Amino acid sequence: MKYINSIIAALALSAPALTASPMPEKADKLASNTVVAQFLDLQDIPCRHLTADCPNNCDHATKVARFRVRQNENYDKCGKYGDDKIEAGSIMMVDVKKPTPGQDDAAVFALIDSLKPGDTVRLTQTHYYGEIDGCLTPFRPITAAEKVEKKDRVPATPAAPGGQYPVMPLAK
Repeated sequence: MKYINSIIAALALSAPALTASPMPEKADKLASNTVVAQFLDLQDIPCRHLTADCPNNCDHATKVARFRVRQNENYDKCGKYGDDKIEAGSIMMVDVKKPTPGQDDAAVFALIDSLKPGDTVRLTQTHYYGEIDGCLTPFRPITAAEKVEKKDRVPATPAAPGGQYPVMPLAK
């Protein structure tokens, strides 16, 4: 009987990781970006061994879906500290391993799981600043996601003269 109780307790502790995380009560919306983007791939990001808990007792390793932004359809900055507008050509990453507060993880992960490289999606990412587990922190849930049909796709960003894509300057 005690083994059954320990199994039930283990399942109860893992349940939050399998469902959507609720939106914190104290959360301020700072910005929102709705973009049309092309799915590139899924990428594993390993632990970088930055703490004493690494790599066995940390949760630093993750998996992200990478998207190349083709067009920003709607941008709304609600305050001084919100994210900037996501420009065409930028790479947008969505964590598919860890739950994000305010995001319907099951729906977003199911959509990403159904994508093939080159598929086009419309994503709305909202930037919030709120209290999570007693700490004030930024978080960026995907609040809307849909696959874009071929007839609604946005053309790819054209290359600059000479066939080169623009390169971001290095930080000074």
